[in-house]
Amino acid sequence: MLTTATNCLRLLAFLTLGLADVGAQPVTTRTDKVAGLLNDWFAKGTAAGLQAIMYENRDGQHSPLNTALYPQLQVHKGAENDKGAATHLRPQPLLGNCSMASGATQLGCLPRIYMMDPGGNRFLAQQYLSNNLFIYPEHQDYDIGANGSGGGGYGDLLPLNTPCLLISQGSSFSDQPFLQALLSTTAALPPDTQKLLIEKHLLMPTLQSIFRRSNKMVQTPEDYFTGKAHPPVFEGSQIDEEKMVRTAHDMTPAKIPPLVQLRVIEESKIEPGKNYFELGGAYPWQLADTPVSIARILRGNEAEHGMLIGFDHTFNLVKAPLKMRATVLQGDPRFVHIESEPGGDVMRIRVRWSPPGITATGIRSHRIDIGIFADNGASVSAPSIISFYMLPNEMHFYDEQGRVAEIHYQTHNPDFGLPVTDTDPRWVKILLAFSIKDTNFRSRLLEQILAPAERSALQQQYLALKPRLAAYSAVEQDDKRKDVATRLRDSLGEAISTALKTPVAEKSDLTVRATIDKVLNAIAGFQLFYLGSQRELDALAAASSKPTAVADVRAELHRLLMQGVLVEQASGQIDTMSPPDKLSLGERYMLRGLNLTLLSQVLFPDVLERSTAPMYVSPRLTTPKQWRDVYRYDSATGALQGWIRYADSRIANFDTAGKLLPDGPQGKGIPVLYTLNEKGLLTWKPQPEPTPVSSSSK
Repeated sequence: MLTTATNCLRLLAFLTLGLADVGAQPVTTRTDKVAGLLNDWFAKGTAAGLQAIMYENRDGQHSPLNTALYPQLQVHKGAENDKGAATHLRPQPLLGNCSMASGATQLGCLPRIYMMDPGGNRFLAQQYLSNNLFIYPEHQDYDIGANGSGGGGYGDLLPLNTPCLLISQGSSFSDQPFLQALLSTTAALPPDTQKLLIEKHLLMPTLQSIFRRSNKMVQTPEDYFTGKAHPPVFEGSQIDEEKMVRTAHDMTPAKIPPLVQLRVIEESKIEPGKNYFELGGAYPWQLADTPVSIARILRGNEAEHGMLIGFDHTFNLVKAPLKMRATVLQGDPRFVHIESEPGGDVMRIRVRWSPPGITATGIRSHRIDIGIFADNGASVSAPSIISFYMLPNEMHFYDEQGRVAEIHYQTHNPDFGLPVTDTDPRWVKILLAFSIKDTNFRSRLLEQILAPAERSALQQQYLALKPRLAAYSAVEQDDKRKDVATRLRDSLGEAISTALKTPVAEKSDLTVRATIDKVLNAIAGFQLFYLGSQRELDALAAASSKPTAVADVRAELHRLLMQGVLVEQASGQIDTMSPPDKLSLGERYMLRGLNLTLLSQVLFPDVLERSTAPMYVSPRLTTPKQWRDVYRYDSATGALQGWIRYADSRIANFDTAGKLLPDGPQGKGIPVLYTLNEKGLLTWKPQPEPTPVSSSSK
C-alpha cells in the first residue's frame, strides 16, 4: 500500500540493509535467553534483525521503548504535539505504542475510539495491511465489575474484536512486554521470509498468527481455534516470547500463513423507526466493513441477523489448497448458526441477540465474536473476525417460537456488587453478614434459604478470618508500618481466597463463594419479594447505612410503574400489573432489578457495593430511552402485527412499519419523529402530515 516513489525508495533502502553501521550492531543488547538466540541467529545470517523496522511512540515518551536495547531499530521522530491514536500510515514497517486513555465514561481507551467509528475501523485495517501495528492499553474498558462501582470496572466495553492492533490488559506500561515480544519475533524471521512478508504486506497478519499461537493459554492445536487464543484484550503474563521467536525463525517462505479476506455479499437490513429507534442519521449499526474485521451492533428488533460472507479473496502465498474454518470465539454457540460447503468460498451466518456472558477471566461481555481461519497445510492464518455487539443497556426476550417478545431499553445493572477479587477484605464482612443469627428480617430470610450446616460453615470461615482482618486493620493506616501492612494484607488475601473455595460441607458441591451466590440469586429471583414484604423493606430502607436507599428503591419502583410492570393502589400498596402467574420473562427480569437494589441498598448495604444506575453504555453508541416494547402476533398465522410501547405510565400502539396507532391496533398509522426531550432521553411525537400544495391556472 505504498503509493509514492519516495516511499518505495525508502522501503528499498531498509530492505537492502544499506546502513552498514546499523547492520554491524547486534539485534539487541538484552542479556536474556531470547536475546542470545536472536544475536546468534543474526550473526549466522539466519535471522533478519530489525534494520528494516521502525518504532514509534505516540504518548510523548510516557511509556517509551528503551530503544538502546535494539540498536538496529529505526526510530520515528514525530512532532512534539503528535500524540494519541495514530492517524497516518507510515511507509516503513512499523511497531508502535501509545499508553494514553481517558476514563471509561469519557472517550475510553484509544482502541475503543477507533472501534466506535466505521472510518476508524477502516484506518485500522489499512494500518494492518500496510505493515503498521500499534499496542494500546485497555485502561478501564475491559475489567471485572459493572458501572465502576465498588472499585470495580465496567466489564467489556469494546464493541468489536479485531486483529488490526493489540490491546494490553492494564494501564500505562502494560504495553511494553508486547512491544518487545513483537520486535523479537520480527527480528527472528529469516531474511528472505521477512523481506517477502514486508513486500506482500503480510508482516502484521503473520506476527498476529505467531503471537496468538504461542500464547501460554494455547496448550493444544485446537485451542488456537477458541477464545483462549483470541480475546479482545491480552494479558502480558501469557506471552511466551521464546516460543514466538523460535516459531518465527522456523518460518520459511513456504510456511507463511494465509491472509483471510472477507466481504459481505448479502445481509439482513434494518431500518430506523421500524427496527430500531435513534435520532435521525445517528448511531450506525454497521461499525466495520473491512477485509479483516466486520462488526455489527444488534440494535434491531429482528428475530435474527443473517449474513452471507464471501472469503474468495483470501490471499495465500503457498501454492496449496486452503481449508477454511469458522468458530465462535466468544458468545453462546446456541445463538450462532454457521453454514458452509466443504471447499466453498462462502458461508452463511445467522446470529440471534443473546444476553451477556461472563468470560473465563470473570469479565461481563455483550459481544459475539466469530473467527474465520485459513489453513494452507503449512500454517494457519491469524483470524479475521466478525463481531456482533449487544448494547449493554438493552434486554431482548423471545417466546417459545423464537420470536421477539419484548425489548427493554435502559435496563438495570445485573451485578450484585460483590468484591471483584477473591482477596478483598470485604469478603470477611460478607461472611459475617450471611452467617450471623438474629431475630431481624434479614436473619429470618437467610434462615429460609440456607441449611443450618451451610450457615454454620460460613460462620466458621468468618471466625477463622476475623483475627487476620483485625491484625491488618490495626496497622493499615500506619505510615511507619507499611511493610507490615503489605505482608498482613497479602496473607489475609490468600486466606480469604482459600476460604471462598472451601466446600461448605464434606459431601457438598457448593463452595463458600457459591453459597453466597446461592443466597443472592434466591432473593433476586423472588419476583414478589417487595410486594410481600413492603412494610419491612421500607423500614429497613429508612434505616439503611446508605443515605440514598429510600430514593434508590423509589426510583426503581417508579421505573416499573412507568413501564407497566407494577401498579400502585390508592392505599399505597404495590402490585404487579399482570397476575403473578402470568408475568412475562421481561416483567420477571425487571422485578429482578428491583430485588438487586433491595439487596445492595437495603438488606446488605454495608457489604454490597452496586451501582443502581442503568447499565452503562457509551452515548456514542445509543441514545437513552425509557420504555419497553411488547410485540404482538396474529394468533392464527403468527405474523407480526406490531408492538405495544409502555412509557410514562402510558400505552402506545405501533404497527409493523413503526407508525403510531393512536386509535388502537385497527386504526390508521401515523409516522412518528424521534427527538430528545428536556432530560436528554429519546422520545417520539406524531409527524405532521405534509400540507397539500394547491395548483392554480392562469
